[in-house]
Amino acid sequence: MQRRNKRRNTGHEGTRRTAGHTGGRRRLLLAAVAVTAGAGLALGAGAPLVTAAAPQVVDGRGAAYNDWGDEGTLSVNRHANSNATRLWQSVLYADGAKWRASNGTWHTFTKADIDGSFGPRTRSATKWWQDQEELEDVDGIVGKETFGHADDVLDGPSGNGTVTYGGYRHDVTFKRLDGKYYVRIGANWKVAAYDWRG
Repeated sequence: MQRRNKRRNTGHEGTRRTAGHTGGRRRLLLAAVAVTAGAGLALGAGAPLVTAAAPQVVDGRGAAYNDWGDEGTLSVNRHANSNATRLWQSVLYADGAKWRASNGTWHTFTKADIDGSFGPRTRSATKWWQDQEELEDVDGIVGKETFGHADDVLDGPSGNGTVTYGGYRHDVTFKRLDGKYYVRIGANWKVAAYDWRG
């Protein structure tokens, strides 16, 4: 817990997400689900409930440090080849995450590892990151807890849509335009989609 407080000042004075804390968007979503479920019950047992669509892009509105707590899941089996994975890999790079090779040797997650493919290196580095951040689940899966913890140190957006992740080793920059996150690929900005890479 103390490690998070050593972050650079990002303008929100070390705000930390706790297990009981949820963002306004999440509360609205839960209320919408409750209303939808209630409507389904009112229609009778035979009526199907409306389910929320799978996430298409990493999104956010308002203060950046509350953006990612309601995101989808990234893992070797979920959205493994995507620009959303590339966004997560940028966080690993920024914090100097380590991944363990099959021979037991530890390596630092580098810029070259930011390829949009959630493979063994990304899984290992994610577990390392979760352990360093003292998360409950150290499983190599980027879910709501992991995403929500990472967004605590996002700063922005600035006037041009820039959002900065203040890492322990590096700062990385994303763009957030019209409620969608973008990652830099070469000289271009690409939407951080869950189902598309490149």
